[in-house]
Amino acid sequence: MNPLPSSTPQLEERLGGLAMKFRGTRRHAGRRVIAKEYAQTVDQLIRNGWHEMPRPEDQLPDDWMPKAFFAYWSKRQAAP
Repeated sequence: MNPLPSSTPQLEERLGGLAMKFRGTRRHAGRRVIAKEYAQTVDQLIRNGWHEMPRPEDQLPDDWMPKAFFAYWSKRQAAP
């Protein structure tokens, strides 16, 4: 596994690459590995103070998305 980039734009770009890789992977074990990397990237974006929700094509299917993603964006959308 490669170290995570530190800048928000690089991390956001990484999400898109991981989502594309996930869609091209059929084996469950491979998808679990990608989903774990995706979750780590989401965690780093949250720590960085993430401001833009990723486009749908840069997200994993809902049942594979990390819970932290939904918790973070629910709070952000509810905040004034």
